[in-house]
Amino acid sequence: MKHKPRTTHDKRIVQYPSFRKEPQSQPRPDSSPQIQPHSHSHPHSGSQSNFHSNSNSNSNSHARASENDGPGELLILGRHEVLAALTSKKPPESIFLSASAHGPGIDGIRQAASRRQVKIQTMDPRLFRRKFGDEAQGIAAKAGVFAYSELKDIISEIRPEEPAILIALNEVEDPRNLGAVVRTAEVAGVRGVIIPKHRSAGMTEWALRTAQGAAAHLPVARVTNLAGAIEEMKEQGFWAIGLQGGASDRYDMISYPDKLVMVVGGEDAGLGKVVAGVCDKLVAIPVFGRTSSLNLSVSTAVVLFEILRQKGFQGGKPVSY
Repeated sequence: MKHKPRTTHDKRIVQYPSFRKEPQSQPRPDSSPQIQPHSHSHPHSGSQSNFHSNSNSNSNSHARASENDGPGELLILGRHEVLAALTSKKPPESIFLSASAHGPGIDGIRQAASRRQVKIQTMDPRLFRRKFGDEAQGIAAKAGVFAYSELKDIISEIRPEEPAILIALNEVEDPRNLGAVVRTAEVAGVRGVIIPKHRSAGMTEWALRTAQGAAAHLPVARVTNLAGAIEEMKEQGFWAIGLQGGASDRYDMISYPDKLVMVVGGEDAGLGKVVAGVCDKLVAIPVFGRTSSLNLSVSTAVVLFEILRQKGFQGGKPVSY
């Protein structure tokens, strides 16, 4: 089913209409076979423009592959990260512990490893530092290839009437930025992150490290065609809101729908013309200093928590720092 043109509004506060249920006999000709559309119809966006990105960041990557690990294996470094991995659906294969590492955090890891039947190997402190570095805080875990989710599975976990936010990232090449967005998204209650298979960082060791354990609780899906995936999510009743510098609508001057895909561009690529073209609305964050933009994860956080503020922070809990 093709989207009908959506009329534009001159009002500063943009109101989105309720979703209408109409019968659909077959998917659109360009639909992905992974996702069969529900009964929501979703009008297409009106005019689109190609702007510069509003979420730039340093694109130099510090991701590293371990010299001692086989292909596809991941190292999880740090006490918080290892404990989060032990509480995830797929625990790490093994844990390496420096003999000098002690404290409540280590005790908690020992208990969790015992419950999940994960072997702990105690190492000489000097050997541990040479292999894993000081940043590991005396604890490291070896895991297999990161378990990406399927987009259709993320969608299927969301009930048709249930409010939900998804995040789609276009060509985010720095794994630290990807990890930071995953952490921000999980804190904000996002239901899933979607990234392209090509021209994008994956959930590498540094992405997991920066995510601070959030990747163990938030599904990440990789897709071949991000614009096509966004179209498919729109067929499921989601609205696509893109964050783009230079957009005419300010991020806090629109009313966000209950089912939302927040689309954010990478450090250099931005949204790009194709991805921006499938968004229903483009919004921008105003800046006041000489620096032209915010960091990717900061921009994402600003808009996410504006969405939550509009929803009254329903289901939130007090935060501790």
